[in-house]
Amino acid sequence: MKSIKINPIVIILINVIAPTMYIFMSGKYLQIYLFTFAAALFVLMGRFKRLAGYLIVYGVMMGIYYITLNIKGIQFIGLFIIVIIQSVPCIALASILISKYNSAQLLSALETMRVPRVLVVAVTITLKYIPTFRREFSYITESMRLRGIGFTWKKPIKSFQYFIIPQLFRCAALAEEVTAAGLVKGIDAPMRRTSYYEEKATFADVAVFALFLTGLAGGFVWKLM
Repeated sequence: MKSIKINPIVIILINVIAPTMYIFMSGKYLQIYLFTFAAALFVLMGRFKRLAGYLIVYGVMMGIYYITLNIKGIQFIGLFIIVIIQSVPCIALASILISKYNSAQLLSALETMRVPRVLVVAVTITLKYIPTFRREFSYITESMRLRGIGFTWKKPIKSFQYFIIPQLFRCAALAEEVTAAGLVKGIDAPMRRTSYYEEKATFADVAVFALFLTGLAGGFVWKLM
């Protein structure tokens, strides 16, 4: 099956609307619906490896929830897990923004939503720094391994020190690099920037978003019945 390309604006809007719906809609309907919708969107976009990881994480967390819920004294763990489970579909969809779209695409998409420039820049840098943080942490881990330094629970504070302090220094250096790159690209310009990646909404984008809203509306109708 040929995968479809979804405008990042659609995924951003879904991630904004979905968590707020827990305020208005209780019960398992929303949880099951968001899980199914996120899985279907992964299939449509051809992200099968990420879908497998999503299903494994969701399944493991549900297993922990049902196990701890039936053991006296640790029921609070199950209640904590179920709260996290509710956010897993949104986190999974947000991971698409990080892995599939580059910073220019995200910046262009956010600017079309007419949100403040400060918020646009902050969100874009945050989303794109996550994979950078993971890559830098792997470099530090490899460097520590080559020096014969590993994590040990006997001295957890000392072990974390070897990893966290270099990461903090790298964060400071990367912040300067990101700022310089943004200034070169005119990110602080007062006028709206043009972009090579600027795209209009397609039929697939409208259909996916309409289906998402229809499912939420169906949940309200089901609740009232």
